[in-house]
Amino acid sequence: MKNNRLEVEIDQMGAQLTHVVGVESQYDYIWNGEAWKRHAPILFPSIGKSNNDQYELNGQTYSMPQHGFARDFAWEKVNQSENAVLLELKANDKTKEMFPFDFMLQVEYKLEENKLLTGYRVINNDSKAMPYALGSHPGFNVPIDDDGVFEDYSLTFGPNQKEVVKLGVNPAPFRDGTKAPYDRVKDSILPLDHEMFDDGLIILDAKKIENVTLRSEQTAHEIKLDIKQFPYVTLWAMEHETEPFLCIEPFAGLPDEASDTPTDWKNKKGNNLLEPGETHTFEYGIEFK
Repeated sequence: MKNNRLEVEIDQMGAQLTHVVGVESQYDYIWNGEAWKRHAPILFPSIGKSNNDQYELNGQTYSMPQHGFARDFAWEKVNQSENAVLLELKANDKTKEMFPFDFMLQVEYKLEENKLLTGYRVINNDSKAMPYALGSHPGFNVPIDDDGVFEDYSLTFGPNQKEVVKLGVNPAPFRDGTKAPYDRVKDSILPLDHEMFDDGLIILDAKKIENVTLRSEQTAHEIKLDIKQFPYVTLWAMEHETEPFLCIEPFAGLPDEASDTPTDWKNKKGNNLLEPGETHTFEYGIEFK
């Protein structure tokens, strides 16, 4: 889909965003390199890796792959216009083996000028309450348009933050249950380098953060995410590598806290609980300059 500012491509496998190209610059903002084979997967109904690759619910133990299963199924295209597309994933026999609910997950991508809006609808068509997590995992090329190097870039959190709280990760990719002010953030700005990701993903409490902007003095380009509706934002780049990309991930949910036993999803921190017949909606925007 396209407008006069951006041209966007989405893969029906996983309904992930694969390309966002500036019409004028012909530059693709989305990562398409070899080192990480994905681009912007949708994470559902879990985020991160589950303890023993399993979880518990109502006394039963279920298998759950890392980041859930939505990214590994072909989605159905419901409708499409020149500047919007709606896709959906419905429960099937395979999903019910992992997640015993009659759910429907929809995603709508919509272009407005130089902004891409991504909207999710989680629908519980079941007779029982449904716990779940939902996240988006977009990877952006850094540097943008080969302007400067990775270390020239920073993230700015808006509005102005007195402090930004980081959730403890140990061992990666699991949480350890702690949280503390993230001292690398000064005056709402987080300078980037590859070494900061050597200990794994960086999970930030985003309840007071409305937007995150990736920018550098080396370029006129910037990428700004409006994440008001998401309580957490996670940053990830490849550990012990210097691959030129960064993932900025709005999360409505969290990875497991490390344990020898599977986590009970009824009591899992960060999970959402959707009552029978109800719908939850989430939206975030990405502005490309």
